[in-house]
Amino acid sequence: MNELHNPIYTGQLRGHAIRFFAAPNGVVALPWHSCADLASAAGLPADAQDVFLQMTRSGSFQDSVRMVRTDAGEVLIAPHFVAQGTIGAFKQCGFLPADDAFENEFYRAGIGAAKVLQAGMSPEERFANIIALGRQHLGADDPIYASTRGEGSAA
Repeated sequence: MNELHNPIYTGQLRGHAIRFFAAPNGVVALPWHSCADLASAAGLPADAQDVFLQMTRSGSFQDSVRMVRTDAGEVLIAPHFVAQGTIGAFKQCGFLPADDAFENEFYRAGIGAAKVLQAGMSPEERFANIIALGRQHLGADDPIYASTRGEGSAA
C-alpha cells in the first residue's frame, strides 16, 4: 500500500460525497467505491458504520476489498458487486427503504466515474469497454476488448 491511489471521481449520493476509484489491480473493471462513503450516505449511525467497515474488512468480502492510501488518508474501497451486496443488506436490515431509489442514485453517481475511465476513448472503444466491464463484473475474460486496445488477438 505504498503508492497513492486517489479517487478518479467524487459523486453525490443523498447529499453525501461518494468517492470512486479505478480498480487497484489495474484490470478493466467498473469503478470501485469508498465503503465508508457508502455507509455514510446510507445514513448508518456512526457506531454501525464502524461495525460495517470492520465486518467488510474481515468478513466474506475481505478478499475483494482493498485498503488504499490517498492524499486524504487510508480508504477501504470495494468493487461494484460489493456495493450491490451492501445496499441489499442495508435494505434487509432496515437502514434503507425497500425501494430502489438509493441504489439507482448510487448507479447514477458511478456513471460519472465510468465516464472518467473512458475519457479519450473513441465510440468503438467505449462500446468495447462497456462490454469488457460487464464481462469482468461477471468474471468472464474478454479477448475482443483486449484486441481493440492492442493487447492481444481476438479469439
